Amino acid sequence: MAPFQAADCLVVKGMDRALSGPCCPPFAGSPAAEQLQDILGEDDEAPNPTLFTEMDTLQHDGDQMEWKESARWIKFEEKVEEGGERWSKPHVATLSLHSLFELRTCLQTGTVLLDLDSGSLPQIIDDVIEKQIEDGLLRPELRERVSYVLLRKHRHQTTKPIHRSLADIGKSVSSPAGRSLARSPPAGPSLHRSTEDLRVQPRISYGHLCHVQSRSMNDIPRTQNPDQVRKNKFMKKIPKDSEASNVLVGEVDFLDQPFIAFVRLIQSAMLGGVTEVPVPTRFLFILLGPSGRAKSYNEIGRAIATLMVDDLFSDVAYKARNREDLIAGIDEFLDEVIVLPPGEWDPNIRIEPPKKVPSADKRKSVFSLTELGQMNGSVAGGGAAAGGGPGGGSGGGGVGGGSSTDDREMPAKHEIGEELIWTGRCFGGLCLDVKRKLPWFLSDFYDGFHIQSISAILFIYLGCITNAITFGGLLGDATDNYQGVMESFLGTAMAGFLFCLFSGQPLIILSSTGPILIFEKLLFDFSKGNGLDYMEFRLWIGLHSAIQCLVLVASDASFIIKYITRFTEEGFSTLISFIFIYDAIKKMISAFKYYPINMDFKPDAITTYKCECVAPDTANITGFNASALLPPNTNTSLYNPLNLTALDWSLLSKKECLNYGGRLLGNSCQFIPDLALMSFILFFGTYSMTLTLKKFKFSRYFPTKIRALVADFSIVFSILLFCGIDACFGLETPKLHVPSVIKPTRADRGWFVAPFGKNPWWVYPASILPALLVTILIFMDQQITAVIVNRKENKLRKAAGYHLDLFWVGILMALCSFMGLPWYVAATVISIAHIDSLKMETETSAPGEQPQFLGVREQRVTGTIVFILTGISVFLAPILKYIPMPVLYGVFLYMGVASLNGIQFWERCKLFLMPAKHQPDHAFLRHVPLRRIHLFTLVQILCLAVLWILKSTVAAIIFPVMILGLIIVRRLLDLVFSQHDLAWIDNILPEKEKKETNKKKKRRKGAHEDSDKEEKDPPAGVTHSDSSFSDSEPDRSSSRSSKTFKPKKNIPEGSHQYELLKHAEATLGSGNLRQAVMLPEGEDLNEWIAVNTVDFFNQINMLYGTITEFCTEASCSVMSAGPRYEYHWADGTNIKKPIKCSAPKYIDYLMTWVQDQLDDETLFPSKIGVPFPKNFMSVAKTILKRLFRVYAHIYHQHFDSVMQLQEEAHLNTSFKHFIFFVQEFNLIDRRELAPLQELIEKLGSKDR
Repeated sequence: MAPFQAADCLVVKGMDRALSGPCCPPFAGSPAAEQLQDILGEDDEAPNPTLFTEMDTLQHDGDQMEWKESARWIKFEEKVEEGGERWSKPHVATLSLHSLFELRTCLQTGTVLLDLDSGSLPQIIDDVIEKQIEDGLLRPELRERVSYVLLRKHRHQTTKPIHRSLADIGKSVSSPAGRSLARSPPAGPSLHRSTEDLRVQPRISYGHLCHVQSRSMNDIPRTQNPDQVRKNKFMKKIPKDSEASNVLVGEVDFLDQPFIAFVRLIQSAMLGGVTEVPVPTRFLFILLGPSGRAKSYNEIGRAIATLMVDDLFSDVAYKARNREDLIAGIDEFLDEVIVLPPGEWDPNIRIEPPKKVPSADKRKSVFSLTELGQMNGSVAGGGAAAGGGPGGGSGGGGVGGGSSTDDREMPAKHEIGEELIWTGRCFGGLCLDVKRKLPWFLSDFYDGFHIQSISAILFIYLGCITNAITFGGLLGDATDNYQGVMESFLGTAMAGFLFCLFSGQPLIILSSTGPILIFEKLLFDFSKGNGLDYMEFRLWIGLHSAIQCLVLVASDASFIIKYITRFTEEGFSTLISFIFIYDAIKKMISAFKYYPINMDFKPDAITTYKCECVAPDTANITGFNASALLPPNTNTSLYNPLNLTALDWSLLSKKECLNYGGRLLGNSCQFIPDLALMSFILFFGTYSMTLTLKKFKFSRYFPTKIRALVADFSIVFSILLFCGIDACFGLETPKLHVPSVIKPTRADRGWFVAPFGKNPWWVYPASILPALLVTILIFMDQQITAVIVNRKENKLRKAAGYHLDLFWVGILMALCSFMGLPWYVAATVISIAHIDSLKMETETSAPGEQPQFLGVREQRVTGTIVFILTGISVFLAPILKYIPMPVLYGVFLYMGVASLNGIQFWERCKLFLMPAKHQPDHAFLRHVPLRRIHLFTLVQILCLAVLWILKSTVAAIIFPVMILGLIIVRRLLDLVFSQHDLAWIDNILPEKEKKETNKKKKRRKGAHEDSDKEEKDPPAGVTHSDSSFSDSEPDRSSSRSSKTFKPKKNIPEGSHQYELLKHAEATLGSGNLRQAVMLPEGEDLNEWIAVNTVDFFNQINMLYGTITEFCTEASCSVMSAGPRYEYHWADGTNIKKPIKCSAPKYIDYLMTWVQDQLDDETLFPSKIGVPFPKNFMSVAKTILKRLFRVYAHIYHQHFDSVMQLQEEAHLNTSFKHFIFFVQEFNLIDRRELAPLQELIEKLGSKDR
């Protein structure tokens, strides 16, 4: 079972339940929010199931009554339209504030049954009525009448199909499944009645009523019918393992006060046809009231239904312990609710669901903004004031779609990942990359078997062969065909195939690049001018550069990439995108030069346009050797000068005329009509059609799957369409030319370059200098592209491999140098296009909810097949020759434009052309003054212009050095912009992020200085034990720990907590741990727990410090407690979503986090008279729960090592002290203790 992705969760393998444990930071604001933190923080479980909520209203038809579905919610509200034949569009539920207050009153005065153990609707109704009568809320004589109403049939609203196929009708009639559905109420596409109408009169005895109703309910299926689920299209919108919440509201004439009940079942149950879809019900809300207030009851029902699909309130509903917890959930909802003035908004207007909704985490926690504010600027003041001081402010709300970014939330930190941590060991980073990638290697292949991969393969393949042909042709011109199209094809196929097969990031596509092309031209000219052999000289440069790349890999030099921020990434990415766009347009313009258009063409003068072939002069004919132009084995006697004079020159084609030395005469000879315009149509049509089909996914036409399929294959469809158009017109547009024979472009070279013999000896060492330039170029180009591909916005779950990527680039450089093939490095635009073609979104989403981006299909299949196809393209030449080059230029243009999407630099550039009031509501516009944004953008534009100029001149050889220059420019920007501004429009450099951490370390300096002395002594409570849990004192000399894992936390001498610590140590010396953990008489419970929490932190700190050499990344790649329990880390602030990490990394995160909590004077006050915060107990419980996980890991994974070190006595007594303490005050849930439950029971029984 894959680990459950919940916040800092414990995954129990083989079980359906996962225990999670986020320690939510303190709630800010109302008492309700603080109470919610206590509710949600005490019992940390896996995320609760998604709730499908259905509201049924009681309908009267004379004496008959039925429950009719009126609305439903998964995420947004859908109403049954007044016509009763269709559902409304999903929309944001707009509630009246009064209905929320009435709902609050309902829960205060009505019946609340939590964890009711009932499995059928009659039983639930019976329990609710009994409770109402018991509490005096319902008169006993109304029991039967209320029960009769609540057990009426339910009629659901579903969409009727326009027609059904004969095959479907036949299946429903003849198949056993169809017959069973006829007996049981289907959830199919029809208006149906799903609960048996008992036709029981109200005066019938209640016992007989229950008996008959129960018998009838037994006939209704209580489990999901697979065929029923398959046929119900709406079920596809409901997430797997969802549960239902049913809301029943109505009015009756026999009640004089409302009948209100809120029920939560202890286990969800299928209640027959109560719900329109076969989803088990977990919650039931009932509101029956006196006649005359139907609209009010309906609004209250909508209010509770809307609350039940609210992420935060649904958590409260699942975890509520009593009525007050539910009230607190409503109060918190009211704290966050937005009120619209009645005179400025029409409540009948349905609000479209937003593209992005804020996460409930923002309501659960408050993120500290002081860290950045204490740097080179403030969070909300000075020159960085949010909203905009002089110069334009935030740009207003404008007409943008509205950003869901909270004004109080700081942007995410610049996080590259653990792959770029400097290890300090030779090839340390490479070894870790291999260890990280090896577990994913097999999945990299089977994850690629998806229909989406076919589209990606065709798209990238066409991009690669176009790139290979383009650069091959340019290389041939630059190197006198020592490297041409054939070498480019073979090199692309070989290098790309090996890289995708073995690299750290197979989504990266290798290709030749412009700077390498310029270097090759300069190198060829230098070699030719100095009488050196170009291929041999190039071989040695390649070998030296490969060795230098391996040296960079060995020294973990890739770690400097963490200093590349958005400023450098976007500058480099934008430059490459502009190059693609510029080259595509340039090639299209060149078509107009090859096939010129008569700009002076006049339709009326069409009769005057002519072109004819005229025979050359006789003297020219005599000297013209016509046979030289003929193919072999042709009878040349026919083509002597005499025969040429006898030719009818006016009948010759243009090509024949020029071949035989004739002249073209006429005013239309220099023009070639149609080809240029047709080429432009193919070029722009391919680009615009691809763009349109990509956006088709978000249109309103056709089902979701068809739209997704069209969008995924948009490029393929566009290419096929315009290839077909070109074939229909039959014009001789320029076509793709692929070599048909595998042989070197030049006949005087082979496939292997000899390293010696053609150049002087001094060339071999001298080639180190030009190799250094190549290495810088390769390193920067490769690693910047890798950073762009691995950026967190792509949500890659498999580890990156910067060192492994560079290693293979170096190996391939040496191989290509020996074979005389071009050098290859990561191609930014094609790699981004590869990522874009493999993006995944949720296959099912709630009505009205935008599909959520899930990540990228990470695999090696697409890249591997692309380069296999590139290699065999020689054999596909007869097919590929039908693809017009303008179509491929259109693909190039699309790749360049598409790679600009999502680049903040491009969004900021567009702001120059927009008035402030019309600017989009970007988050950075809310927090950084507009003039500062423009200044930052102008700096980027200036840098980009310099790079473009260098790229376009001979000075392009220093292009890689200028990329390094971008990093220097970014560092200089720290002198101009505040850290607050840079946090929003760029990223903060790593050393700036550590600034606040260093301040904390200075405050702990005293602890560091004293650690050596303290670590020699065992922590309190460990000095009295042996390996069999006795209370005798062990030999202290057996303790081998020379230092703790983290600095110890000291309690100031003279404080009351210090006195409590001494008391604890004294009571531990008595040998009675049960007595030692008891609260001393007259002492404050919070203070006692705080003192012991600090003590346990120091004990575990010491114990783990003894086994750190055994607990490594290799030995403990996952933080676990045996084979069934696995822990993921999340702290709610720095790491908001759980991550799977190694045990050393997890414990480092944990101990650092605990240290920060203990150092926080607002949580753990050390001064006398300072009160503990309201949420102290919750925080302390979470600390102790997480510290227990270290014990569990040590016992399960390292107890043998502990015994070898003879430290088991200290471990056993420390754990015994810990477990007695948490049991004494019920500080850890029993389920969290499951990994060591057997040991805990043994400890308890032995103590008794």
